[in-house]
Amino acid sequence: MKRILKKVFILFLLFLNLEVVIKADEGMIIQADSYVLMEKTSKRVLYEKNMDNRYLTASIVKILTAIVSIENIDDLEKYVTVELDTTRQTGSSIYLKEGDKIKIIDLLYGMLLRSGNDAAYLLAKSTFNDVDRFVGEMNNLAKKIGMCHSSFTNPTGLDEENCNYSTSYDMALLMCYALNNKVFSKVTSTAKHTSKTYNGELLYFVNKHKLVLNDEYVTGGKTGYTKKAKRTLVTSAKKDNMELIAVTFNCGDDWNVHRKLFEYGFSNYKIKTILKRQIIEIDEQYYSVTPYLPKDLKYPVKENEEVKCKIYLLKNPLEKVIGKASIIINGKEMYSSEIYRYY
Repeated sequence: MKRILKKVFILFLLFLNLEVVIKADEGMIIQADSYVLMEKTSKRVLYEKNMDNRYLTASIVKILTAIVSIENIDDLEKYVTVELDTTRQTGSSIYLKEGDKIKIIDLLYGMLLRSGNDAAYLLAKSTFNDVDRFVGEMNNLAKKIGMCHSSFTNPTGLDEENCNYSTSYDMALLMCYALNNKVFSKVTSTAKHTSKTYNGELLYFVNKHKLVLNDEYVTGGKTGYTKKAKRTLVTSAKKDNMELIAVTFNCGDDWNVHRKLFEYGFSNYKIKTILKRQIIEIDEQYYSVTPYLPKDLKYPVKENEEVKCKIYLLKNPLEKVIGKASIIINGKEMYSSEIYRYY
């Protein structure tokens, strides 16, 4: 579809009739220090409380440990040797034995499904042969993702000696990022995993995340608990082409709360195509190049929201990217996608 636009300084307004069924926002009471419900692709926050407050992460930090390992280890099928310092890790364990060897991929399953601190430590050490460097890369990736209120000092989530801090918003961003990785997505969605170490020790892991085990639309997540942090939980769920991320800190009823958050999100929001992928053809006397939107502009919206789309183009379109298409909801710019020069 082509649209002829007659002004150089373009504000192209697209009004939509959004046909979705919603439930009232009122009456949802959630007992947690902090929580957030986020849509994965747009990163739109659908529901939240204290989402920028910092808390101890406990073992949900292992999402970050997993994705740093996956992105920096070329061969996930290779064996690594279990050394004494790995076996001395406290807390949750997959009970690795000194001198045995285990595949990297099995460490990932042991860490994400059973929250093994020994698995997390050995992954960190095996990635760069230096745990401190690994922690540095954890912080570098967090910064890259946009986790502005987070800081990490270990790969396990233990907080007796040093601590990891994050927010519900930052952890949701992290889960959005990690789910784009096929290996992470497969591991976190697994209910049970069986394999053997090099010496023949049987490894049998059942996912601690009850929603992954029992709810068909849940696509992954990570549990966490320490005495200082209390319960922490990250969960992802997908329905009708929309994937949502829920995060809670210090929530005693977190399984039901995450279900409640997902029910709210899927009932109140639908992914809508705001503007289709298209060439935006403009008379050459008004603009020297042809703008092109390379992919559909989609966003989670409610029925009662006023939704507009504005297209902004540069005066002098010399670069490959010559503007943006922005989604405006109730007068506020919420999301944008780049517009390119069409060749």
